Amino acid sequence: MCQLDRVSWSVRKTRQIRMETFRTKLGQVERALLDAEVFCGHGYLSAHDEAVALLLGASGLSPDQDQSLLDAPFPPEATTQLDIWVGERCVSRRPTAYILGEAYLGGYRFLSDERALIPRSPIAHLILDELNPWLSVDCGPGTIVEVCCGGGNLGIVAAQVFQQSRVWLADLDEPALLLARENVALHKLASRVGCYRGDLLSAIAPASVDLIIANPPYVSAVEMQDLPPEYRHEPAMALLAEEDGTQLARQLLRQAAKALRPDGLMVLEVGETMWEMEARFPEVPFLWLDLPQGGSGIVAMRAQELRDWSAAGIL
Repeated sequence: MCQLDRVSWSVRKTRQIRMETFRTKLGQVERALLDAEVFCGHGYLSAHDEAVALLLGASGLSPDQDQSLLDAPFPPEATTQLDIWVGERCVSRRPTAYILGEAYLGGYRFLSDERALIPRSPIAHLILDELNPWLSVDCGPGTIVEVCCGGGNLGIVAAQVFQQSRVWLADLDEPALLLARENVALHKLASRVGCYRGDLLSAIAPASVDLIIANPPYVSAVEMQDLPPEYRHEPAMALLAEEDGTQLARQLLRQAAKALRPDGLMVLEVGETMWEMEARFPEVPFLWLDLPQGGSGIVAMRAQELRDWSAAGIL
C-alpha cells in the first residue's frame, strides 16, 4: 500500500468512526458481552441492558433516553472510556453497577461500589406495593429497620413509600454503612433515616419495630465456589453464611419475635436457601411469595406467628 493509499484509508476509517451511531456501538458492545459470556444478575436482565447502561454512562447521559438516540452520532470522545469499561466487564468480569458507580432499584438511583452488594432484591417490588396485603398497620409502619442493609437501598425505598415512617439502616460492616449514609444523603432523607452499626437485631428494644426488612447473607461455602466470577467482586461477608447458609436467617427469626410490635411484620429473603430453612424448621409453615417480577425465597411473617412459634419451641 502506497503512502497516498494509507492516508486515504486513514481518512475513510476516521470518517467511519465519526459516523458511528449509538445503534452501531450498542450492537458492538452487546456482542462483546455475549462473546465473553458475562453473567447478568446484578441489576440488569440481559447483555443488551448492560450494553445500554455502559453506552449511556460513557456518554454522560442519563438512563431516560428515547429511541431517537439510537440514530444519533456516538460521541468519539466517549470511545476510550467505553473501551476501558467494556474491558473491565468482559475480562475482569466486574459488574456494570460497580463500573458505573450506580445502580437502580424500584426506580430509584443508588450509589454502588464494592463496599456493599449491588442493589437487586425483589423485596423492593413488595415495598413499592406497600406490602399489601401483609402489612396491617393502617397508617403505615411507624418504625422500620432494614437489617444487613449494605448500601441501604431497601430501607431507603421504604422511606420513600412510607413517608411518615422512621427508618433505621443496620449493618455490622462499617464500610457498607458509610455507603448507606452516602445514599441517605443522596436522597435527602437524613431527617427520617438513620444508620447504626449492629449485629442483626441485637440492639433493638423489645416490641419497638413495626416492619423488619431482612436480606441477610445466605450463601453456603459450597455454593460460593460455584458462583459466577461477577460475585467475586462483591464483599464476601455480605454473601456467605456459615453452615448451610441458614445461620443468620435462623437468628433473625428468633430476634424478630421479640423486636416486633404485636401487629408487626418481617419480610425475609433467603433465596435458594429456602429449602434448607424448611428442613431446619419442619413445623414452620413458610409461605414463600410468588413474585410476578421474579425472585424466590422471600417470606412475609407476622409478629404473632413468630411469637407463637417461639413460645412453642419451634424456633
